[in-house]
Amino acid sequence: MINKARASLIAALVLAGNVHAAVPKHIDGMSRTTRMHASQALACSQRLGRHPDLLIVADMRLPSSAKRLWAIDTRSGEILVRTEVAHGRGSDPGRQGLAQVFSNTPGSLMTSVGLYAIAEPYRNTKDGSTRRRLDGLMPGFNDAARERAVVLHPARYVRDGWAGHSEGCPAVSYAVMDQLNDRGLDNAILWIEGDQEGLAEAVASCSMTKPTHRFRWPWQKLPTKPEWKPDASDAVNPMFDIQAEGFCPVRTDLVWFSQEAPLFANLAGDRWPLAMW
Repeated sequence: MINKARASLIAALVLAGNVHAAVPKHIDGMSRTTRMHASQALACSQRLGRHPDLLIVADMRLPSSAKRLWAIDTRSGEILVRTEVAHGRGSDPGRQGLAQVFSNTPGSLMTSVGLYAIAEPYRNTKDGSTRRRLDGLMPGFNDAARERAVVLHPARYVRDGWAGHSEGCPAVSYAVMDQLNDRGLDNAILWIEGDQEGLAEAVASCSMTKPTHRFRWPWQKLPTKPEWKPDASDAVNPMFDIQAEGFCPVRTDLVWFSQEAPLFANLAGDRWPLAMW
């Protein structure tokens, strides 16, 4: 009995050690602050009753040409995938390959930052690919993901060394999506990193740890949460149909082809208070 109890204790300690070692102390290409936020996101998900065995981190602070998405086995700490990922076209109004602003607003075409649970799969009827719906777990940051039809899906505009713009979805290449599906996404979470006011405090509060901030000069300010302004002309506002088979916004108006660039959301100050975790 004593030996069995000792074995059980050792096994529990090993499992606990794997949890703490889930996010390696050094990950090639990932900054220390992003790594810390990802670790806090994992702890947050555990406090919410989830025990994921796969953590996907997308650092949207990096340029779209960089391999800025990592898939991490939380049991072994192994980096399973490192690849490119697309950000929303609304987050990059200057078309510079950098996500500069983020939003939770439907119709903004922007990426939403924060912690997601990777939810149920569905099959796209156009290309036969298996995609995943996403549930945003951070009110005010990404909890409109379902309403916005933000999903994890493959796209032809993502390839080695380059990623185009999505409509707000974290899109990867077809080959990478196959890898992730083969690995298993039934018990996985996604952390999308980005410079947005209050994000570091929110994930720290949820994980019951101290906020981790990047160094900034006094004149460097984080972008506030943007708001889609309703007084913008309907002629240039993007209009969408949510297609069940694709489950990602598809542009249906003809203005897209007649304008050089669509009108994106304007910064209008804070709209959502920080949630109390």
